[in-house]
Amino acid sequence: MDLGSLLFLLLWALPPSGMVNGEVVRDFKECNWFFQNKKPPQGFPMRGRFRICQRYKNHYHYATLYNSGLRIPVYSAYRYPCSMGQSAGYRPSPWFYEPQIDDQNGPGTMRSSSADFSERQAVDEDYQESGYDRGHLYPFALNEKESATATCTLTNAVPEEHAANVNWYQEAESVAEKLARICHKSGRSMYLMTGAANPTKTKMKNRVSVPGLVWTALCCTYSRDQNNDPCLNNNAGPEGQDVLRYKRDFSFAFMKQMKPERKTTHVTVRQLQKKLRVSQLFDNCRGMNENEEEEIFREVEGLIQGKIINPANRGSSPLRPLGYEACVGIFQFIHHTLLASGQSVVRVVLDITMEIATTIAPVFHGILTVVGVLAINVFGILINNNSGYSANLNRQ
Repeated sequence: MDLGSLLFLLLWALPPSGMVNGEVVRDFKECNWFFQNKKPPQGFPMRGRFRICQRYKNHYHYATLYNSGLRIPVYSAYRYPCSMGQSAGYRPSPWFYEPQIDDQNGPGTMRSSSADFSERQAVDEDYQESGYDRGHLYPFALNEKESATATCTLTNAVPEEHAANVNWYQEAESVAEKLARICHKSGRSMYLMTGAANPTKTKMKNRVSVPGLVWTALCCTYSRDQNNDPCLNNNAGPEGQDVLRYKRDFSFAFMKQMKPERKTTHVTVRQLQKKLRVSQLFDNCRGMNENEEEEIFREVEGLIQGKIINPANRGSSPLRPLGYEACVGIFQFIHHTLLASGQSVVRVVLDITMEIATTIAPVFHGILTVVGVLAINVFGILINNNSGYSANLNRQ
């Protein structure tokens, strides 16, 4: 063996630093479509971190930056909609782990975490009788099929108190899912990242760091590469009539101190970046610059509260007027009542026109408002006239 070959083998045998081949990758190139404009976040420390293109059954399902020192992920980046695979999703027991973190020559796909110990990552044994949940970063509930199963890997989980984990789902994950569905119905794609920060002094089994903060950032926009985007596979079905449309790009963020009594807070992406001390989470998304972040924040809060209608792309406020929900409710009542009649022609016509009816509800609302104002004025005039007539009779 010559000197060059020997030197190569010696370097190859050194402990991995995150810069290795396979599914533990150098630069996320193999799965960069999970990042907006295919650009990963900027500003996170990279020493001791592993980039993982999370692979399961011949599909990449999301991307993770993993901290081998703390044995928890820094973040997972994912998309909605982007659920792949053929078989139904399930929760494996034990959960999966990433073989290439321990052995760079290991298989390039997640597998069952049957080992009792790992120097560089958490194993299922760490969570047993620990008092902590395996808290998903990329949520199981945002998926179908094999993508749901792929979220159940310990490289996508952090230790969370059970009550805090439940609260995070109710206050952040379910809200992010609502916004993702609105984004999809509006013809866009939702880019999301969920991460952990502020490690506490507590270590599960004296090995796995318990984070003090969990966060999610999202960006609703168009995919730049419409023809080479595996997430745009047309497998996602329609979102349904009850999901709003919002025909604008937007960004938003959540963060929570991981104690049950601490509420999840809503923040802009810029505010979250400052909290995390990173320079950039998304490449470019509406609401991320100083001039527009407050406006977009208010509009997304309106979406969360169900107070947004389909806005034209103008500067006017898209907030729903008072009484809008009642007008939509009238249309929906008529729709469901006639559907119950079972008349096929009526069913087809109503299914086509219901979306239009919902959209024109503000017009219907406006008409009712005008009629109501006129009725009040007429009623007032009649009362005044009647009072005048009674006064004249009294004078006589």
